[in-house]
Amino acid sequence: MKKEKDLKLYGIFGHPLSHTLSPAMHEAAFRQLGINASYIVLELVPAAFKKMMSRSSELVLSGFNVTVPYKETVMRYLDEVRPEARAIGAVNTVYRRGKRWIGTNTDMEGFLIALGRDGKFHPFGKNAVILGAGGAARAVVYGLSREGAREVLITDCFPEKARRIANAMRRLFPKTLFRAVPAGNQKVKEALQKADVIINATPLGLKPGDPEIVPSSWIPEAGRQKKLFMDLVYNPAKTSFLKAAKSKGHKTLNGLGMLLHQGARALEYWTGRKAPAETMREALFLALKEKRG
Repeated sequence: MKKEKDLKLYGIFGHPLSHTLSPAMHEAAFRQLGINASYIVLELVPAAFKKMMSRSSELVLSGFNVTVPYKETVMRYLDEVRPEARAIGAVNTVYRRGKRWIGTNTDMEGFLIALGRDGKFHPFGKNAVILGAGGAARAVVYGLSREGAREVLITDCFPEKARRIANAMRRLFPKTLFRAVPAGNQKVKEALQKADVIINATPLGLKPGDPEIVPSSWIPEAGRQKKLFMDLVYNPAKTSFLKAAKSKGHKTLNGLGMLLHQGARALEYWTGRKAPAETMREALFLALKEKRG
């Protein structure tokens, strides 16, 4: 039996975190790989998170994930941020190299893998609407643009955040047309008509009483041109956003695949081992089933 002192600790920082399934898939992966490690939930309010990260050299963790609302905040506390994560402007995975903390972004990789494998969607030459302008939205916009999307519209209730993403991405991807508009603007409704993929990158949909991310009346009937509606929320599996799109005849995809694939890449950064993706997928499905009772 391995000694308790050899136990490695990993975890996730965010707020709130009652919905997270990350512990289930990472614990299953550690068991499958024979790694003596545990994955813990670290739900902290902003002040507590900043205080802890200001003393990051004292953390006993061997690596960690970062989720809403700290994907951008965490960057200032790290010793190094990998170039792609720096370009995206958000970090979701942090790993150690000696005594140094290094930040990367596996959200973008996880998103693209899920989009292609599960959604059967390829961004090249396509039009996209991104709902939200946080850290996850940054990864999504970067991924779509890197893969050759023709036009990307970003909308948020804080328009300046959307504009910052659009301005940053224009410099990196001059062949893609970027637009930023306030949430609820008529231009969002117009963009939904011609978009090939619409992605909810906000937390709206996590709770039953959440307002609509866009009015369901704005979603056009599918007809011959079925669009892909993707929600980065994975619990519940069918948010009101996806239900509204499905009722109009469109294809839908939730965020479980993205969660799986970003988690698999994170584990590979932490351990240097190939992630057992199918074991992690099974653990996610089981955890979801238990949460739903």
